[in-house]
Amino acid sequence: MRLMPLAAIASIAFLAACTAPDQNKDAAAPPPAEVAPAAGTDAGAPPATDPAAPPSAKIGADQVGKLSPVPAFKGFGEHWSIDIQSTGEMNHKVDLTWGSGGEKASGTARYNGQPADAPSTLIVLSGELNTKDGAKPMTIEISRKECIDDGDNKHMQSVAVHVDGMDKFDGGCGDLAVY
Repeated sequence: MRLMPLAAIASIAFLAACTAPDQNKDAAAPPPAEVAPAAGTDAGAPPATDPAAPPSAKIGADQVGKLSPVPAFKGFGEHWSIDIQSTGEMNHKVDLTWGSGGEKASGTARYNGQPADAPSTLIVLSGELNTKDGAKPMTIEISRKECIDDGDNKHMQSVAVHVDGMDKFDGGCGDLAVY
């Protein structure tokens, strides 16, 4: 005769799920994240995208040529790593670490558009790395192709860094942030 109590419990659970609890209207609760306006935007303006829609990795037509395709990137290879952060428009701050963490240098890089002879899957940043021996020209190549690191983890980009007068940092994997 256990069926009667189970049926009663199931009925109560069903009814509880169908009714919403009363909310205290006097409590100061923050608005849901999808309703809150983004910082620096007009609160009365309609939202730019539907919050229920899946995220898109595309930038608006008015941003083409003004925004770099690299808002942020973290990559690494054998005994080296790179961290790239956009500083606005086409410019980036770059931090490179090598020698198993013993050597570090920072610099800047700029996205100058897609090179004419490069495949569309390649992103090239050019700039300077400020080393202990002075500023050196640097080129960063981020390729949109799957990469498996030494720990068998999958990454969506591969990366290579060329700094004049230094060994090439290649065979790296990384993760590119998307807009």
